[in-house]
Amino acid sequence: MSGDEFAGRLGTAARTVAKWEKELLDKTLALASQRDLDHVLETASPQVQARFAEILQEEERSRSAAPAVFAMDAASAHKMVTPARVALGGAASPTSETLDWLEQNLRSQYTADNLLGPRVLMPLMNSYVTSIEEMQRGARGSALERLLRIGAGYAEFTGWLHHDAGDLQRAKLWASRALEWAEGGGDDRMTSFVMMRRAAAALTAGEGGHAVAYAQRAQRFDSAETGRVRIIAAVTEAHGHAITGDGSGADRALDTAASLLERYDGEIIEGDPTADRYCELGLYSKIATAKCALELGRGSAAVDAFTDVIGSLPADFHRDRGQYLSSLARAHTLAEQPEAAIAAAREAYGIAIATGSARTLTTLRDTLPSELARWSNNPEVQQFCAMLTAVEPEIGGS
Repeated sequence: MSGDEFAGRLGTAARTVAKWEKELLDKTLALASQRDLDHVLETASPQVQARFAEILQEEERSRSAAPAVFAMDAASAHKMVTPARVALGGAASPTSETLDWLEQNLRSQYTADNLLGPRVLMPLMNSYVTSIEEMQRGARGSALERLLRIGAGYAEFTGWLHHDAGDLQRAKLWASRALEWAEGGGDDRMTSFVMMRRAAAALTAGEGGHAVAYAQRAQRFDSAETGRVRIIAAVTEAHGHAITGDGSGADRALDTAASLLERYDGEIIEGDPTADRYCELGLYSKIATAKCALELGRGSAAVDAFTDVIGSLPADFHRDRGQYLSSLARAHTLAEQPEAAIAAAREAYGIAIATGSARTLTTLRDTLPSELARWSNNPEVQQFCAMLTAVEPEIGGS
């Protein structure tokens, strides 16, 4: 934009923007101005946000050897956070404090993900991974092993964001990098977790057989440390069986998950990649059971299960609520309840647009219209399907 155009976007005078450009390196903007600029960044397209992150990174590199990274803590995750430069030290010799900070920061990003979704976090996570990769090049021994483990966590999470944004190809590439680093760092738990995530991506792609294979591989490490990952992998396997129409296989996998849950009681051991990313595992098992019922065509059971799940979700699982509402809408169609299906779908649609979750929007757009086709004369059905057709396909970015 020109200065005049940008001033118009902000609702301020063109001379104010010109003054900012002249004095920005030497002055701190007023809080009101900072809020206005934060809002513009928050509402910008994913491409603009990514470009913004890249420019900051290049500027930081030109000033010092330290890479540019960005921080978002849990306390500020309720809003778009202005990127903050963090002193990580030289890329060739990261300090233990740097590595501790990176581990803690990743857990904060998990919290932010549930509140903000992928469009805000993807450009920030790309910058983190770039910085970690640079530090790996100059590290040796135990420091390199720890950086590989840390990098695997960041790469896996970045892949998840691409998965949720609907870009399964890039999600797969990030998962491959995460798997390579996890194995290089000797991290069995992260290796299992990445395989489980691959299984989840296969579910999104409708590849039930692949989901089963990946999920079974994710369960191969028998230890207390991998207990939670194996519980999640078992219910993921059940969903894969359900997609292929194998009801007995789904039931067996759900039984395995129940046995593991009883054995480990959902215990969280320090550094567990499932912490802060999954609801209580008893509830997660119920979610899997509901998904299996939906895939196997058990409409009434799926309606009851998803209604119970949605009512039990933690308040900060906003994006996930949208995903389960879209599934509830499908369950209502199986149960011959079109009005209830539209009500659930409208709420899911609003959440998908607000959070940039292409995963939820894809569920609504690719499956619901055909399932509602038998009620095509219903005005509410016609209106909703027309709205789905009109929305931009890549709301989550890439």
